[in-house]
Parts: sequence; structure tokens; C-alpha cells
Amino acid sequence: MRVHEIVIADDLRPEYLQQIVQYANQYRSDIKIRFEAECMQLDAKSILGMMLIPIRRGTRLTIQTKGADEEEAIEMMSSMLENKERQV
Repeated sequence: MRVHEIVIADDLRPEYLQQIVQYANQYRSDIKIRFEAECMQLDAKSILGMMLIPIRRGTRLTIQTKGADEEEAIEMMSSMLENKERQV
């Protein structure tokens, strides 16, 4: 299991969240996102889950991956959520 904590730098638009879900679904590992303030954990592979809580600037969250490709999955999720590879 891999765990990475981040603080969101910019508001994430629904289109970008949809792209994150598409990338997450390319991995076999389970990918969970835990929101500290809301005490919630969501499946990063679920578009409905990702749209449930607005991910805005300053949001603190923890990414957790578990499975065969967990290292690659957490690197991708961390990079996208930290806006290093913004595509949309």
C-alpha cells in the first residue's frame, strides 16, 4: 500500500476530474482519496464519487493505492492532483 498527502493548489473543474477518473481506471490497483475535513473516502475510479465533493484550492487529501501497480498509480494521481500534468 502506498499513501501520499497533498494540498490542492487550484480548484479542479469537473472536466479535469473526469480525466483523472479515466486515468485512474487504467490501473489495476485500488485508488482511494480521503478528504480530511469531510472525513470521507472516495473511489478515484468512480466519476460520481469524484464529483461528490468539490476539490478546491486548499483542500487537504490523502491518496491511497493498493495493488499490483500501486506505485505507478500513486505517482499518476499525485501528479494530476498536484496539477503537474494538467491536461484540461
